[in-house]
Amino acid sequence: MRVRGEKVDLHSHSTASDGTFTPSELVELAHLKGITLFSLTDHDTVDGLPQARLRGRELGVNVIPGIEVTADTSFLGPGKRELHILGYYFDPDSEPIRHLTAFFKESRIKRNKELLARLEERGFPVTYAQMVKRFGENFGKPNIARVLIDAGFFTNREQAIDFLSSLGVKREKMDYRTVLELITEAGGLPVIAHPVTTGLSHSQLYCFLKEAKEAGLKGVEVYHYRHTPKDVAALNCMAKELGLFTTAGSDFHGANKPCIELGFLNVTTAQINFPNYCQIT
Repeated sequence: MRVRGEKVDLHSHSTASDGTFTPSELVELAHLKGITLFSLTDHDTVDGLPQARLRGRELGVNVIPGIEVTADTSFLGPGKRELHILGYYFDPDSEPIRHLTAFFKESRIKRNKELLARLEERGFPVTYAQMVKRFGENFGKPNIARVLIDAGFFTNREQAIDFLSSLGVKREKMDYRTVLELITEAGGLPVIAHPVTTGLSHSQLYCFLKEAKEAGLKGVEVYHYRHTPKDVAALNCMAKELGLFTTAGSDFHGANKPCIELGFLNVTTAQINFPNYCQIT
């Protein structure tokens, strides 16, 4: 049974993807900050979940199985758009999740190799082998940016990320309806992450969420560091009208997003409509 007022953070990243805290360190930090309903949502992988859930049981933190993947946005039209989907409560060992993570792992490896090859062509001595040795195969642009900053090529994360994006190397992405289907088949709840990054207006976003619900969407991330109070109010209204769950997450990456602290939004279960099926055992 959910405890009213329980502090939550349902969006975080560890060293299993592009964060700088290990899964167990993240749970320890959540415990330190009074977060008792927590999810590790690494990009494209569930490799960190066993460690996080074990530490959660030791410390009394409910660790919900989570993941974040990037869906195709071509159907939204031109422009700088992102569509990220969070999944919760799925079976990490299920065939749909294995299919999902295998697709995105292959896509990420291909993108990373091409991106680093282009960097080398431009005189930046960072190789794929070096990156894998330091971060593992599931590294992302924030990890590459960190290496470039440490080497003195750039002074901050935004500058480095913008440069990497300018190289035009894209990952193959999955249609969002397929992502929703796979998470659902795995027993999970699919949620749209930080909807403002779709680049849609509030009215356009409502129409998209309505269509996505018909395709299996179960929730929307209302509280996020990129959301203004106006966004939060609008998203809460949309979710209520459409019958969607609401979630909250810091999108914590550790040193890769140094201005974002775990749990800094100070959201509790009294402010969101999200099921807590997970109990510490």
